[in-house]
Amino acid sequence: MAAPEATRPRSTHLAVAAVLVPPVAWVCALGLSYVVQDFACTAYASAGRNPPTTVIGTVVVTLDVVLLVLTLAAGVVAWRTGRHATAGDSSPLFGFLGRLGTFLSLGFAAGIVMIAVNPLVLEVCA
Repeated sequence: MAAPEATRPRSTHLAVAAVLVPPVAWVCALGLSYVVQDFACTAYASAGRNPPTTVIGTVVVTLDVVLLVLTLAAGVVAWRTGRHATAGDSSPLFGFLGRLGTFLSLGFAAGIVMIAVNPLVLEVCA
């Protein structure tokens, strides 16, 4: 009985992190995409030079891909947490957090993909 109690705080932290990471990653993707584009385009425009739109677009897409991978990794952790909760004798809270984290991960991953597609379809510095 001591072993499950010893691992319980770790699994609780993982379950809560799996729920919190996707929305935080989405907000970071949204904010960083805007900040990078706005700062770079404004800096080049104020200097009177043409901005390197391919470099700016690559940086924005790279940031979004990293945050997408982080969101999907949180979804995998949430899915595993939910599977372990339904397979064992753990609290129903872990099952709920696992399912919630999985759905949040998928939803916010779709949002990050929509943010990442923006520089590929539209002009970066318009």
